[in-house]
Amino acid sequence: MKKIAAVFMTLMILLGLTACGSNSKQKESGKSIDNKVTSQEKDIVKNEDTITNNILIAYFSATGTTKTIAKYAAEILNADIYEIVPKQPYTDEDLAYYTGGRSDKEQNNPSARPEISGSVENMEKYDTILLGYPIWYGQAPRIISTFLESYDFSGKTILPFCTSHSSDIGSSDTDLHTLAANANWLKGKRFASDTSKEIIKKWLDSNKLISNADSEVGVFDFESHTVMLNSGYKMPIMGLGTYSLSDDECYNSVTALLKSGGRLIDTAYMYKNVNYHQPNILK
Repeated sequence: MKKIAAVFMTLMILLGLTACGSNSKQKESGKSIDNKVTSQEKDIVKNEDTITNNILIAYFSATGTTKTIAKYAAEILNADIYEIVPKQPYTDEDLAYYTGGRSDKEQNNPSARPEISGSVENMEKYDTILLGYPIWYGQAPRIISTFLESYDFSGKTILPFCTSHSSDIGSSDTDLHTLAANANWLKGKRFASDTSKEIIKKWLDSNKLISNADSEVGVFDFESHTVMLNSGYKMPIMGLGTYSLSDDECYNSVTALLKSGGRLIDTAYMYKNVNYHQPNILK
């Protein structure tokens, strides 16, 4: 028992976060949507780690700039993300300014409503929608109008954001208000293509979208001796080093740690006991 007491210590903290957290997996998979997806049930990519899933990031991106900002926001907020995909994709010729092409014609026609491929299922479950788009001729692309006219946003909060190389957001956000008149519109913001994730986090925080729970993830509370994981579980900050343990002594020590809520176990190969207790602990 003396050895058991000696090995319970606050160690391997960083290793524990790497092993127990699944955030890195979420960041790249389950955050974006392929333009080729056609089934409606796959249009929204859901974040399984979301604690309170009431935020949706909806965006249209023709060249990928707005998509990057949208992914940053979804990762920071652990929010679902939906890409507004045109039924007829835009070609380079369509996007060429002042050539009389498709985008020229649509932006010059206030009633133009490009069709969207797919839809948001269960829109009613979202309280807040972040709406992203590139600036086209000083305005939001007409497909954003299509999106806003496709759902009932009554009582929901809409926070617009846009991307451009030089143009400011101008009136592009306020011009959309009439399309969802019963929504609570927040002031929009424009971002450049090189905007960092940290800047997006500060912007979201200024709009009070980052909850206290989210901001506490990964923070060590040395008064309660716990650290909050992405799942919301407060894991005890205690671990076990198996340096001098073997056989039943090792098994009993690890079992006692697990029963106490600890999950940090150092089983380095050089200790020569990993082959014994690892399969037994997994029973």
